[in-house]
Amino acid sequence: MSEEDIIMDEDELEEDEEESLFPEDMDELTMEEEELEEDEPAGYVSGIAFSDDFIRDGQNRLITATGVEAWKQWCMNCIAMERDSSVIYSPDYGIYAKDALATSDRNEAESILIREITEALKADPLGRTDYVAEIEFVWGPDSVTVQVEVVGIDEATIDIEVPIVA
Repeated sequence: MSEEDIIMDEDELEEDEEESLFPEDMDELTMEEEELEEDEPAGYVSGIAFSDDFIRDGQNRLITATGVEAWKQWCMNCIAMERDSSVIYSPDYGIYAKDALATSDRNEAESILIREITEALKADPLGRTDYVAEIEFVWGPDSVTVQVEVVGIDEATIDIEVPIVA
């Protein structure tokens, strides 16, 4: 190689370094404190009003759910969801309500629903449910309202009421 070729190669190398995504002499990136702050604190998401939209305060700001409130919302949604009806949920999420309500005997339907609800609530991926204390049914002409008392691992007790339509 000639001296001219070596000089040309060094010039090409310098141009390549300028265009490189990861230059060797790159200083470490430092983020300002303001950039590190998050808009929303880590933890539970905003509360859900099952009859309308998200729960909001008087200034129309979203209200963040407490741990027990988030667990209660999870339980309500789990009971109201037909199992295997959505690919975004695990196979353990929800209950087979249509199968239970299709039976001709009300006692048999209640027995199936008790088993389904208990299994679904115990399958909480975060393990918040200790046990299902009591399940009651209020039957209507084409639906049933399920009233459930659930005890959590920290002895928190929630009472939920979920309508199930055939």
